[in-house]
Amino acid sequence: MKMFNIIKAELSKYMIEVKTYYPDHIVNMIVTYIFFAGFFLEFRNYAAVKDSYYIGFLYWFLAANIISEVSVSISFEKQVGTLEQLLLKPVSLEVICLIKTLTWLAITFIKVMVLFIVIKLTLPINIVFNIKIIPILIITLIGLLGFSLLLGGLTLRFTKTASFETILSYILLFFTGTIIDINSMPILFQIISKSLPLTQGILISQSLIDKQPVFFSQMFLLCINSFLYFIIGISFFRYIYNKSKVEGIWNEY
Repeated sequence: MKMFNIIKAELSKYMIEVKTYYPDHIVNMIVTYIFFAGFFLEFRNYAAVKDSYYIGFLYWFLAANIISEVSVSISFEKQVGTLEQLLLKPVSLEVICLIKTLTWLAITFIKVMVLFIVIKLTLPINIVFNIKIIPILIITLIGLLGFSLLLGGLTLRFTKTASFETILSYILLFFTGTIIDINSMPILFQIISKSLPLTQGILISQSLIDKQPVFFSQMFLLCINSFLYFIIGISFFRYIYNKSKVEGIWNEY
């Protein structure tokens, strides 16, 4: 019941924000449409482009929204002086942050799907979709929640972490096969790239859309990789949270 009430409250909060600041959301949708359209039109000009060319960009866009949500929420709560109210709730702070992130992810995903439909109807491009990528996307996003909690832990300690979010976002853009072929990277970068859950999720999803075989070992590695990053993220968040309480940082806000 407590979890349900928190989810309901977060949904209500986001809906109120959408109604109140709808001009901002409209502008954001237009900018995102231009961003997506430019990407799709550029890649369709290559003769050897595969049907799955858009998957990397879709994954990255969702990842960029996920990894920043916890830190943005915590930073806002600290600045307006309501963070201690969250600390007094019967649910742990990391659970609240995860619910905030998942709620925002659901809203972002709906917006992206609407944009994809509009793009498909208004632009001369072909978007191929395979329902089998949905579970792959979910598993991948679990690992990205770990990144979000890690940045959230840094925000608990330092308040402003926008630079970390920007750096991580561009690392994921350039080193996960979104716009650069992984096999063309130096060996060290290939190793780092293939250790990221986002990279594994993109590669498997591309294989599914291109009707190529996906092996059990790939799925197993994605699951282990993703859950490992999630555990690291939540452990780091809890460590910073406990350390901040001991140092009395909460009294400053």
